[in-house]
Amino acid sequence: MKIKNKKPTGKKTGNSDKTLWIIIGVTSLALGGIGYWYYKKRKSKLEMLPREAEDLDREIASTIANNTTRRSTTTRRSTTTGRSTTTRRPTRFRCSSNKYPLQYGTCHRDVKILQSYLSKIYKADLGRSGRSRDGVDGMFGNKTNKAAKKHLQRTSFSKQDIDGMRTAIKTIKR
Repeated sequence: MKIKNKKPTGKKTGNSDKTLWIIIGVTSLALGGIGYWYYKKRKSKLEMLPREAEDLDREIASTIANNTTRRSTTTRRSTTTGRSTTTRRPTRFRCSSNKYPLQYGTCHRDVKILQSYLSKIYKADLGRSGRSRDGVDGMFGNKTNKAAKKHLQRTSFSKQDIDGMRTAIKTIKR
């Protein structure tokens, strides 16, 4: 009796293994993409939330401590004359004080009262910063300074001035 060499009759595993690895790879990429999208979405929401008072105070203190006038400059070379000129780019607003009197460069919670007063009483345009996107952000910047100068004819405010504005705002709300 002769025994023939028979080939094993099992399924081919090479093709199904490739399919399985392709499915695992595509699933991993999809989950990674969803995770990245969720991370970006959450990060943008956190940036829009108002900061806690302690965080704001800490940031104000650090900006006062690091209050050096850092300005970025750009040197450009003119094509016609060959001379180089230095121009200054606008820099972000930096808080220089958090005490009274309230004036340009002050970051204080009572600046919000001044800004609310200017926007509600005089309908002044203070920009689109702040919680309600109405310019009320607690930073006495350029737009607040211009509006105060235009409507109140002054740019420095004491505690008594702010208390009067606070009272005026409360009476309007009633």
